[in-house]
Amino acid sequence: MEKKDEIVTLIRQRADMYRFLARLYVLEVDAELLSRMKQMVFPTDCTDIDLADGYEQLKQYLDTVADSEPEEGQQSMEDAVIDLEVEYARIFLAAGVASGGAAFPYESVYTSEDHLVNQEAFGDVAILYAAKGLKAREDMYRIPDDHAGLEFEYMARLCDAAVAAAEAEDEAGLDESMQEQRTFYRDHLRWIAMFGEDIRKYASTDFFRAIGRITRGFMTEETALLR
Repeated sequence: MEKKDEIVTLIRQRADMYRFLARLYVLEVDAELLSRMKQMVFPTDCTDIDLADGYEQLKQYLDTVADSEPEEGQQSMEDAVIDLEVEYARIFLAAGVASGGAAFPYESVYTSEDHLVNQEAFGDVAILYAAKGLKAREDMYRIPDDHAGLEFEYMARLCDAAVAAAEAEDEAGLDESMQEQRTFYRDHLRWIAMFGEDIRKYASTDFFRAIGRITRGFMTEETALLR
């Protein structure tokens, strides 16, 4: 029983992380999300250096954002949201960027020979999504299927299936779900570590520098878990 509980807890944590990062890639940070993040308790015992430093950097940034009237050394919630909206557009949409300097959240850009959107990876993941009934949420607008946010949502759903199987003590179902995760990670998520490094490299705010490091660190842990 104890082992099953540990497995379920770990897989749920992974699903939560996939969905947390997907939200940050797909849409700009708003005041509601920033307020919720200020209430989060981040791990302090990470063995991966990117995760440890990323969480600490993110915590320090969130401490500079005031819940109400800013104190000395803080900025208002409104100003922080505006800064992060601009940063999001620059990093993920290349707004105001002449060439380079952006982290485009599409698998095709990182894996295709010409580094263009809507290449082979786009069609491959669309087939997988259809088999699982995954569609972009309304708040995702019309993003390409190989967008990091959708790929992370797909992995979160595979984690959900693994949790359900573990709770039902369905070993065959758990093994099947874990194999699906290994295959999808191997075929479609190896580029995410580079994507995370580009986020860190091109960010001008500690918020997105931290998200880049957390993304890289999470992928390091996933590589070890799913190999």
